[in-house]
Amino acid sequence: HPSMILRALAETGVAADHTVMIGDTSFDMEMGKAAGVRTIGVGWGYHPPEELAAVGADLIVNTYADLLPALDRLWGQG
Repeated sequence: HPSMILRALAETGVAADHTVMIGDTSFDMEMGKAAGVRTIGVGWGYHPPEELAAVGADLIVNTYADLLPALDRLWGQG
């Protein structure tokens, strides 16, 4: 359910197109998609990268060092 992200957006005034859900489970990716934000799956958590991809993660990173470049790619800066 997207309520956690939608509440965070409402409380901070940040637009969905400036928001990325970063998570390690398929549930995180589904929540981000349901909230209308982009998603990055991290490959070192609970669910394997293949499962994150199967539910539609926009990007998947395998190391923490890959996270900032991935954000730049999503926001068109890289």
